[in-house]
Order: sequence, then C-alpha cells, then structure tokens
Amino acid sequence: MEYRKLGNTGEDISLLSYGTGGPSKFGQATGVDDAGRAKLVSRAIELGVNLFDTAEGYGESEAMLGRALQGHARDSYLIATKWTYRSGGGIVTDLDVIKKSLEQSLDRLQTDYVDIFQVHGMLPHHYDELAEGYIEAMQQLQQQGKTRFLGITQMLTMDSKNEAISTAMERHPDIWDSVMFKYGIMNQWPAKRSFPLANSSETGILNMAPVRLTLTRLEKLNERMSEWGDEAGENAFDWLSGGDPSVLIRKGYQFAAEPPEITTVISGTSSIEHLEANISALDGTLSHDDIARLKTLYGDSESPD
Repeated sequence: MEYRKLGNTGEDISLLSYGTGGPSKFGQATGVDDAGRAKLVSRAIELGVNLFDTAEGYGESEAMLGRALQGHARDSYLIATKWTYRSGGGIVTDLDVIKKSLEQSLDRLQTDYVDIFQVHGMLPHHYDELAEGYIEAMQQLQQQGKTRFLGITQMLTMDSKNEAISTAMERHPDIWDSVMFKYGIMNQWPAKRSFPLANSSETGILNMAPVRLTLTRLEKLNERMSEWGDEAGENAFDWLSGGDPSVLIRKGYQFAAEPPEITTVISGTSSIEHLEANISALDGTLSHDDIARLKTLYGDSESPD
C-alpha cells in the first residue's frame, strides 16, 4: 500500500481508504451483518488501509463502524466523520447542534475522538453566510481534543463544479486540514481550481466516489456520453478497457489516484473481493498516453453522478 501525506498535518494516509457511505452504506443495503463488517474492516486494515470515513447521515454506519473497529488499536487507524448542517428543509444556526452531533458520533463510534470532523455537503451559496460560526464551533471541539483535524465536503449532485470547496480553501486556507470531493474520469473539474488551491494551502484531498455510478452503469454512461455529444456511447472507453467493465473500473481508480494533490481515494464497497480488487488496482498506474488522452477528451467534464 502506498501512503501519502494528509496536507500539512504530518499524517500518512493509505492511498485507498474505506468509506461507509455510497449505495451499500457499509452493507446496510446489501445484507451484510456485523460479523461480515468486522471481517471487511479487518481485511482492510490487514491490507494497509488506515482511514475510515463515515457520517451521521449514513444510517447506522457510525455505530456499525464503531463495533467493527473493536479489537484494533486506536492508533492504527484514523476516523473521519461528518455532521449534516441542513435539517428539515432549513440550515442549522444553533451552533450547539454541531457539538451535540460530534458527541453523538463519538458515542456511536465508541471512541474519545475522531481524526477528522467534517461539514457534510456544503453548498456554495451557504458558505460565506455560515462558515465563521461553524468554524468557531468546530475549533472549540478541536481545542477540547474531540477532533484532531477539520474538514469540509462536496455535495456532488448539487455542486458538480466543486465551487463550495474551492471557496472554502480560498476564504480559510489555514482552517481546513482536508477537503473531500470527487475527481475522476467523469468529473475532472477540480483540476481547474481546487488542485491549485489545495497545493497553496497544503490541504489534504479525500477523493470520493471516483468511479461510482456512471462508469459502473452502462445505461448511465451511455446517457452521459450522449449528452456530451460522444456518439460512441457506452463504448466510449473501449480503447481504455478493451470492452471489459472490470478493467474500466480498475483504470478509473488509477486515474483518480494519479494527481499528486490527491491524498487518498475512497472505496465504499461492502464486498471483500471488490475491496481487494480496488486496492490491487492502485498497485498499477495508467500510461502517460492514456492519462493525456483522458484529460484531452474529458478535461472539462463535470458529471454530477
């Protein structure tokens, strides 16, 4: 397993990390039980994974992760979780909600602290209005030792150009230790603004959902290619994959990990077999020619799925 620095925190993070969200939500949607989750987490740690990402908004994922991590030394892994600032159609203005959210997360995770406490899915038009208050409340939790680092994450479906995250790094470059957003073949927009900002502010990047949905579903891929005017449709990437969907996924992970600005690529599978395949994919790299062709063809891509 390759490890990269989480910005300027000094922490070494596995190039592939594990996420408890996504379609399976840590097996909640695929019938995996606690014993299966424990095996999945143990295998991930055995293979070198040392960052686990979760959120209060992922159903029972926090509590499930807490149980699955029992028996593993706390200093052998990092936990990132998120609090949701949108509630009941509105936005949270009571800053005590942030503190209560983290306290609840710590209880569910069966730990005294998390390594990264993140705002979940910030939208561009909310950032300037809310950031100062949210940052103050989160920094208080940091000072109390309940979180080591602070982060902010993208709402991909509503902000596919990653405006909120780039704004956060511009406005408060010294606050956010990590940012989470999607960078992959189907959405390369962060390379335009977010990568340079992360470089200048020495901010770690957690790359979420790099191959999810579009690359793994031919009907979605065909739909997106048609929208972009590519008549090849679902065969658009046959030059890269040889027509093999599993190879396309492998190459998708490699593309997602290629930029040096990326700290880690998050895999959300509930299958040990898929986890092993995704880790194995990052043992290899794309050729310079393939990378160049993907960037030439889809460098302006901003797929929201």
